[in-house]
Amino acid sequence: MKNQLLAGTAFAAATMLAGGALAADKKMMKPSISVNGYYEGVVGGLLSDSQETKYSYKGVDNGSGSIPAFADNAAAVPTKMDNKVDTSALDTRTDAEVHFNGRATLDSGVKIHTRWELEGQNHHNTDPIDEYFLSVSGSFGQVIIGGTEGAAVKMLTGFSGSWATGVGESLSFDDSWVPTASVHPDNFETLRHSRLSTGDGEKISYISPKLGGFQVGVTYEPRFANNDDNNRVNAEADRHDALHGAASYSGKFGEVGFGGGFGMITAQAANTDGAQDYKAWIGAARLDFGPARIAAAYKRTSDPKTMRGQLVDIGVRYTVGANSFSLTGMQGKIKATDESHTKVIASYARGLGPGVKVHANIIWNKSQNDGMMEGGQYDGDGAALDATPANGTAYIQQYGETKNSGMALVTGIRVSF
Repeated sequence: MKNQLLAGTAFAAATMLAGGALAADKKMMKPSISVNGYYEGVVGGLLSDSQETKYSYKGVDNGSGSIPAFADNAAAVPTKMDNKVDTSALDTRTDAEVHFNGRATLDSGVKIHTRWELEGQNHHNTDPIDEYFLSVSGSFGQVIIGGTEGAAVKMLTGFSGSWATGVGESLSFDDSWVPTASVHPDNFETLRHSRLSTGDGEKISYISPKLGGFQVGVTYEPRFANNDDNNRVNAEADRHDALHGAASYSGKFGEVGFGGGFGMITAQAANTDGAQDYKAWIGAARLDFGPARIAAAYKRTSDPKTMRGQLVDIGVRYTVGANSFSLTGMQGKIKATDESHTKVIASYARGLGPGVKVHANIIWNKSQNDGMMEGGQYDGDGAALDATPANGTAYIQQYGETKNSGMALVTGIRVSF
């Protein structure tokens, strides 16, 4: 019975692709391949920069009945320090990719698109291939399989705040001109990135055709990780069986265009004690009237690994002729702590010809991280402890609050092929 089901499924898929016709009876064009991509060169420097860390101490009664205090050598542990790192006056950066696109049209009219994206910078030498996928599309919609983003990203990016309005540097990816205070790398998705992204791990997606402006999409991701090593998921160690979903609508009312949508992701926790499922959702909307566009997005994340948080991303764009202006802003905050990241980019861009534009940006960032620092446990004399003392011992916990802020001026030229 199982073999019959598999055979029937394979036959149905073949019939859909071939359209019930024998390809050998018709002369079909050979699949083709094309190359495109982009190269962007950027120069920038800090206009201002402030980095500061403050420490506070809390006595802990671990069953001893007393709260300790530092002895005379307490001053050896700083209560405040400027942790600013000196840098060069200017910095140069590059963002470049080469895209290989294979295309074919079947006798049935179904279109096949394959794509590989080759990174153009040396620091990607451990993983030089970015996204890669195979897409099958027709009147039934689109099926995508490979190492690429899921349905929520593909359907909602065009509605989401700075992604829909920015004309220069990316608010999510190009904010490192001003150092961030976050000491938790995993908090990037919660604090600084307004898409429901899980990276370019292997997944399969279906996106429906638009019907009256409505569209839906769903993605299945076996392993919830930005990984493309073609290994099967280890459910005891990794989050797994992730589902992405999205729904959107776009249309016009007179001369005003509008659209928006909702997306979500869930992933099962690893099969270990205390592990919890991942959940996140996003809502996004865009409004177009004449040369102006306004867009916004709101995302909530429920992820014990990176703590629960929320993020707001808004932007406005104005275009006149070859000139474009945008103002975008984003704020992310972790609910359980005072960790936050606020950033704003004002950008100007001008097209110099087909595929060529220059842009100038003023970037402002302010970030804060609050939590116990590594090695932040001491005895009553101020000596560092390697581990939490056993019950019956009083000790001191050290907490650190790091605040960074600054402004940078960045300009560049982008050539799209």
